[in-house]
Amino acid sequence: MAGCDHWLPRYHWRTHQDRTVPAPPAAAARAVREVRPGDMYALRPLVFVRSVPARLTSRKKERFLAKEDRVIQGLYEGVGAFPLLDEPEGDLIVGFVGRPWKLRQEWLTLTPEQYREFDEPGHIKGLMAFSATGREGGTALHTETRVYGTDRAAVRRFRPYWLLIEPFSSLIRHDWLAAADRNARSAARP
Repeated sequence: MAGCDHWLPRYHWRTHQDRTVPAPPAAAARAVREVRPGDMYALRPLVFVRSVPARLTSRKKERFLAKEDRVIQGLYEGVGAFPLLDEPEGDLIVGFVGRPWKLRQEWLTLTPEQYREFDEPGHIKGLMAFSATGREGGTALHTETRVYGTDRAAVRRFRPYWLLIEPFSSLIRHDWLAAADRNARSAARP
């Protein structure tokens, strides 16, 4: 994706998923943004399992995605992700910066300008992007995730974490695209 190259041209890890949706690009892009946790099969159990260490070590109650929340809203509130590009009926790119390998994950919330310039040692810098491109028979929905370690120590710390979470992260992206597909089909029915 061209937008990914703009925001994070260098990366150590990358994953991507695709799905064709029988809807126009604008409708498919809206469907991605409208996905709720209740629309997905894998998200809630995986997020719950990942939140257990924080729940056990914190006195305050950790926020868990409610069924009525949008998944993208949960990313912003729960992980500290922030929008880098949001074309309402087009591409969506969110950024994240932090130290997820820690028991109590550390996330920074940055402006797009701060994100582009960020290179503080000991962190990962990543993005998750969605695009909707028209093609015969509908729209190609594409999601891509990239992660960059800001120094060798961050790469060394993140590598085992990535090996552990990547299959589940990819499952969530597949699940998200499938939910967007179902939502787009449902919205197209009279």
